[in-house]
Amino acid sequence: MPAIEKRARKRREGPRSPLLRERIVATALALVDHEGLKALSMRRLGAELGVDPMAVYYHIPNKEALFDAIVEAVMAEIDLSADHSADPPVERVVRAARAYRDVLLAHSHALPIVLARGPATAAALRPVELLTGILRDAGLPPAEAFSGMNTIAAAVRGFVGMMASGGEHVPGPDEIEALDRSLPAGEFPHLREAIPFACEFGGRSFEFGIRALARGLIAGP
Repeated sequence: MPAIEKRARKRREGPRSPLLRERIVATALALVDHEGLKALSMRRLGAELGVDPMAVYYHIPNKEALFDAIVEAVMAEIDLSADHSADPPVERVVRAARAYRDVLLAHSHALPIVLARGPATAAALRPVELLTGILRDAGLPPAEAFSGMNTIAAAVRGFVGMMASGGEHVPGPDEIEALDRSLPAGEFPHLREAIPFACEFGGRSFEFGIRALARGLIAGP
C-alpha cells in the first residue's frame, strides 16, 4: 500500500476498503498534508490509491469537485461539541475560533483551497452556522451576525497563514535589546514602550485578538 494511503487509512475503519468517495478524499487530504498542494493530481491520487486514475472519476468528477470535498473534510473535523449555549457569548466565540484554528493548523497545506473555495456543502457549513448562531444569540441582527462571522473567520485564517509560514516569532530579550538599539533616537516612542512586553505576550496574541473582535461586535457601535 502506498505510503500516503497508509497514513490516510487512520481516517477509516476496518481493513482496506473499496474505492469509495470517503477513501479518495481521505487519501487526497493526507497527500496534501504531507507533501503540499502541488503534489495533488488525479494521476498521483490514483497511484496512492493503487487504481487507474480514471477510476477516481467515477466517484469525483473533476479536480474542482475534489477541492470542494477536501474543504468539506477539513471543516467537518472542527469540534462543535465544545460549544455551550449557556456560556458568555465572547467565550463561545473564542472557543469556536480556537477549534477552527486547531483544525486549519493541522491541515495548513490545505489552507489555499479553503481560502479560494470556502465551505459549500452542509457538512462544511455547520461550523459557519454555529459561529453565526453564537452572534445571533448575542443579539446581533442577521446581516451583522453573518458579517461578524466572516470577520472572525478571516482573522483565524490570517493567523493560521502566519503560523504556517513561521511568522509568529516571539523575540527573546537579546533580540528586543538589539531592536531597541537599532531604532533612531527620539523616534518610535510607542514601540519602545511596548516591545519589552513582547516576550510576556507571546502566543496569547490569537486569543487577545479574537476576544477583542468578539467584544467589539457584541457591544455594537
